[in-house]
Amino acid sequence: MIFRSLVGLLLVGVPVPCVAQRVALRGTVVMASGPVVQGTVLIDGSRIVAAGADVKVPAGVKVVETGGIIYPGLIDLHDHVTWNALGRWSAGVKSGARYDWQQMPEYQMALGVPHMKMVAEGNGCAAERYAEVKSLVGGATSQAGLSPRDLTEPGMTVAPESVPAHCLGGWVRELGVASRLDGGETLRYEVFPLGLDQVQVTMLAGGLKDGTIKAAMFHIAEGDAQNASARREFGMLKARGLLVPGVSIIHGVALSEANFADMAKAHVGLVWSPRSNFELYGSTANVAGAKRAGVTMAIAPDWSPTGSDGMLEELKYAATWNATQDSPPFTDRELFEMATRNAAGLGGIGAQTGEIAVGKRADLLVLMSADGDPYGALVHASVGDAAMVMVDGAAVYGDAGLMKQVRGGAGAALLSVCGRAKELGVGSDAWTATVAELTAGLGRWGAGLSGLGHCR
Repeated sequence: MIFRSLVGLLLVGVPVPCVAQRVALRGTVVMASGPVVQGTVLIDGSRIVAAGADVKVPAGVKVVETGGIIYPGLIDLHDHVTWNALGRWSAGVKSGARYDWQQMPEYQMALGVPHMKMVAEGNGCAAERYAEVKSLVGGATSQAGLSPRDLTEPGMTVAPESVPAHCLGGWVRELGVASRLDGGETLRYEVFPLGLDQVQVTMLAGGLKDGTIKAAMFHIAEGDAQNASARREFGMLKARGLLVPGVSIIHGVALSEANFADMAKAHVGLVWSPRSNFELYGSTANVAGAKRAGVTMAIAPDWSPTGSDGMLEELKYAATWNATQDSPPFTDRELFEMATRNAAGLGGIGAQTGEIAVGKRADLLVLMSADGDPYGALVHASVGDAAMVMVDGAAVYGDAGLMKQVRGGAGAALLSVCGRAKELGVGSDAWTATVAELTAGLGRWGAGLSGLGHCR
């Protein structure tokens, strides 16, 4: 099956561009100061020009009554983008550190080889476009973790060092490689930062110091809290001079309270991915300790094989885990901030996105929910509740009816997500080709195409 359970595909319509415009969205607007009931977000092109209560809408501007809750778009700082075309995988046992499960024959058979062959056979670009749609379904407008090396195409003898423009869907911001933000690409993403040579470390540290690099995401201390190899990584990172402002540690399961104190002092953040942590290691980072120490935290899904399919799923997982704690470390509002404002700050893009505010990019998520608390509505939402996602003021995904109000009646690909008709701002022919290419390419190596999201 191409899609899981209730996530199916209807292929109708014709290609349609996603164009920013002047439009006013009305609904409950979740701003940094709190929710504004019956608020308005006024958008001109790619920017928010007014937001809140009593916004005066100029004559001639289209007004759309969303009937929902309007949030900043969610920001995913921890992903492995092309791997999201692959389905779920379990090691069957909990590992001590990431080096353990990555050597398992079962991992190589289910994930390692299919991904390697998908890239080698030229299907990486299709995987990137598919993953962008998964990200939209999960409410995200920005994600980190796309490697240009995964976008090798037939005929290439050397992997590309930058992202070929034609590989991109152009919907989600690919932070660090194709963000479409002012200032260019100022985020660095390293899965194995301790493998960098001294020249690379010097350049990275220099960039963080002079501001040419605003954020660096490092996978560190990924493993069981008692695992020696996972625990020693923090000290190694510190010894290399990379415990500096602008750095965030991804995973951090094996970090101690003393480590968190060092991080807070150095203004180093933490990106929390609880579902993947529990799936692989049976535990997660001591986020209560990180919070006590004053570490700024974001939340992100990791990847589809062992994490969540998207940001909404990961928020729900985190909220459920939070409720199991004798003293829950987070409020629903704090989880919302970890997916928006905190993530934007750690990603070095807080001046441009992460909040609904004048001058910020119009990156927005609209949810339909009967929950009277906007923060509770977000952390308990299903992917089917995402009524619209906007990036740079362009409606790129959402409920067919709402999308047509915003963009007009032009056709596009339709997805059925959890029994709800969703419209995607791409022609059906392009989407059909992407799905067919991946289904055939992965099938050659015994793997199936992952679904777009869980309907629960």
